[in-house]
Amino acid sequence: MTNRAHATRISLLMPLVIAMSVFNLVACSRSSRTPTAPTPTGPTGPNPSTQLPACPGVSTPLFDTIPIDPFDFLAFRPLGFLSPPIHMFPAKHSSFSMTLPGQAPVARPVRAPGRVWVKEIWEATFSTGGRNYQLYVYPCSEVRVYFGHVASLSNKLSTEMQKSAAACNSFFDGTATVTTCRHEDMSLMLDSGEEMGMGPDSAGVDFGLIDFRLPSAAFIRLDHYDHFYPYYASPLGYFRSDVRSTLASKTGHVFGTQMRTAAPIGGTYMQDIPGTAQGNWFFPGRYHSNSSDLSPSLGLASDYVDPAQPIMAVGNSINGMSMGLYSFNVAAQGSINRAFSQVRADGNTYCYENFLRGQSTGGMPLGNPNGAVLLSMPSDTMLKMELIAGGSCAATNRVFTANATPFER
Repeated sequence: MTNRAHATRISLLMPLVIAMSVFNLVACSRSSRTPTAPTPTGPTGPNPSTQLPACPGVSTPLFDTIPIDPFDFLAFRPLGFLSPPIHMFPAKHSSFSMTLPGQAPVARPVRAPGRVWVKEIWEATFSTGGRNYQLYVYPCSEVRVYFGHVASLSNKLSTEMQKSAAACNSFFDGTATVTTCRHEDMSLMLDSGEEMGMGPDSAGVDFGLIDFRLPSAAFIRLDHYDHFYPYYASPLGYFRSDVRSTLASKTGHVFGTQMRTAAPIGGTYMQDIPGTAQGNWFFPGRYHSNSSDLSPSLGLASDYVDPAQPIMAVGNSINGMSMGLYSFNVAAQGSINRAFSQVRADGNTYCYENFLRGQSTGGMPLGNPNGAVLLSMPSDTMLKMELIAGGSCAATNRVFTANATPFER
């Protein structure tokens, strides 16, 4: 990929990054909410959570309509997407990819996937112009669904939102003043296939699902995540079988050039393997539970299209190493370029070199650091990493210096 193509792809992602930062900042304050519908903020009226039906068994499909017509999107992205600085860890939500690099987004109808109740609408406006919305809907009391990067609302939703009290705040993100308004005391029922709005405002429309009927995902330290994080699931499994097959046939690479064939087709965002380097690593004191900025973190995971391809998601805390994604050809033995799942707290210092160039299987640009990367686990829940500029694994003395960066589970 040329430098110009790299720049085009990155510039395309920037509106998405800014918008997700806005909603992440708001979401950080919501970690203490209960797993059922959000408590209304309005001073009068019945609690809308009482109007939600009870959920059926987990195996019962909840949806029968693909929210965006299959002819209107390039691909359905599975869980596990990595893209620093927002997705330092495998993404917990899916997305309808709708815009090729260099092209302007074309808004298409976004429809209710089944009978749902609209409970929340978050609106973001920018002083430089433009706005977008994030919609939260419930098909039943224990399943929470959201759609992000919605460019405009249907008349029905817009009218209902204006009836709801808004909690707003503004901040400067470095380029513009962003104002977010949360409308949380709504209770509007939509039938399956009913239009909710138009999207996307940038590269695609996010589609996330939280299911509190499921056991919590087995992250190493659940207290380092907010209340919702361990209960995400791929929306793919919640559709009627014939509809699910159609959506699965378009699940994979963001531009539709390669579909995911590894199970589960819907991907996975929980990739922690206890006692190994595989999974999510936090910069000490900066956790998902207490910060909306995880850019100093480190993700040691796999490509969202091809789980056999290792991906390092490097943030801004490794001295001399640019933020981005890195990959390599896995060695079956030794201490050079080993799979993250084979790196343990065994007293060894592992080394990585000869990083791949170009793109990952999932189409994301890969970095190529000038040097070798050292990695070691002092304990099962601690890790340190350092770039040795200009070095190689064969010639480098594998001794960490004061430039090493510590991480923890």
